[in-house]
Amino acid sequence: MSYVDVVIVNYRSAPYTAACVGAVHQVARGDGVVVNVIVVNNNDPASELETQVSARGSAEYIHNTSNLGFGAACNIGAAHGSAPFILFLNPDAVLKPGYFQAVISFMNDPANGKVGILGPAIAREDGMVSETSSSLPSFANLMTRTVGLSRGFLPAAQHTRSGAVDQVMGAVLLIRRTLFEDLAGFDPRFFLYYEDVDLCARAASRGAITYFLTTARATHIGRVSSSHDTGLALALFLRSRFTYARLHFGPIAQALLVLTSYAAELPLRLLRTLFGGKSITGAAVLRAYRLLSLNLISGTSIVALGAREQ
Repeated sequence: MSYVDVVIVNYRSAPYTAACVGAVHQVARGDGVVVNVIVVNNNDPASELETQVSARGSAEYIHNTSNLGFGAACNIGAAHGSAPFILFLNPDAVLKPGYFQAVISFMNDPANGKVGILGPAIAREDGMVSETSSSLPSFANLMTRTVGLSRGFLPAAQHTRSGAVDQVMGAVLLIRRTLFEDLAGFDPRFFLYYEDVDLCARAASRGAITYFLTTARATHIGRVSSSHDTGLALALFLRSRFTYARLHFGPIAQALLVLTSYAAELPLRLLRTLFGGKSITGAAVLRAYRLLSLNLISGTSIVALGAREQ
């Protein structure tokens, strides 16, 4: 029996997925831990993916006939395992030696029985630890994030020590299977982004603790899949933020957030592209808000709207 089911969702990231699988097996062997790797493929060419991954280690493959989104694909992968712990791992994340030994030892300690979700210290490519844990957003915090007055992440100093937090990043997220099943998994209404925030919020409502553990480590590049279409990615991010507001604070809160996003966030984002913003172009920002507007008016999914423009 596996101790950990490792679920990796692949979308336009086959080389990274292969490297991720290879690192999982290498770390598991070093830690003496049995893992079951499940790769959920969101409609990439199956043969190409399996060829690259099989060269790095064994995996079970689930090939979706369309891109179902991150949360929905994670749920499918989790349902194919039975281990007591599920690790959701982005394809551009790489576990460091000792990860499995650290998390299993911690989670199996009776003193940590109320901990349901665990996040590691995640480093960037330059080796610096990223700010990956945060407080759960209040409605006021969502509004200040919209106008760029807050980021939500806990200060860097708080990422140097282990402790309970409100939320950890979904790029490397371990959860007890019993809790995941009790929560019915990720909410598929979040196609991409905020599904990890929502999961941690719902876990907290059941009395489960989310914990940041510095003795477990990983690296994460970030935005490998979303970088293929930054306009689409931004539209999905904004839509997920609106969805989170509606589910956790109600329809009036969502309406106010939408209004603020168009009235303040859109011009601010466009200004940033003119004064040094290089991660996204002005054209991509405008495309994001066009897709978002069409989605809000018609109810058609942003992914379907984006595909029509290809």
